Amino acid sequence: MPPGDGARGFVTGLAWISIAMGALGVGSGLLELLAAQASTAEGVQQLLGALGGGALALPPMLRWTLEHSVEISLAGIVLSAPMLWLGWGLLRRREWGRVGFIVFLAIGTLLTFGLIWLVPEVLDQTLSMQLDLQAPGQPLPPELAGVEDAAMVMSLAVALVLAALHGAIIWTLCTPAVRGQFAAAGAAPRGD
Repeated sequence: MPPGDGARGFVTGLAWISIAMGALGVGSGLLELLAAQASTAEGVQQLLGALGGGALALPPMLRWTLEHSVEISLAGIVLSAPMLWLGWGLLRRREWGRVGFIVFLAIGTLLTFGLIWLVPEVLDQTLSMQLDLQAPGQPLPPELAGVEDAAMVMSLAVALVLAALHGAIIWTLCTPAVRGQFAAAGAAPRGD
């Protein structure tokens, strides 16, 4: 196999994976947007009340999620659309696609590490959803004392694995064999 074939296959595979993930993200975001229009926190509250036979309060995190479901759906679409667009740029061997993809991965890696600090709040809200397990703002029961530490360690491990994967992809996109594909595509006359 000629040396450039592996680099060409890498870029093509990465492009198609990005296009698929971006398209799935945009599509699921649109479906979530439709569902968000149909459900409200009050409607879910009434349904829970009817099922529970009384006034059952929604946990704060679930209430916030339902109240902001439109914004969450739009954020998913806004974050998926660039991946779809950059995947197309990679597939067409556009330099802006290569550079944009590198920037997209770098920003995603930084955000992954930044979001680790939300893990204790998410865990607190999740546990408060469990009836009689923890009241909001109260310390964890002794039998769950290590859950927060374990969640932080797992989140950090996932962030490190993603950083290594993103770093390997960025490094590969900067190799001469890959950069050459984009330089050759930019120098060729545009007949597409």
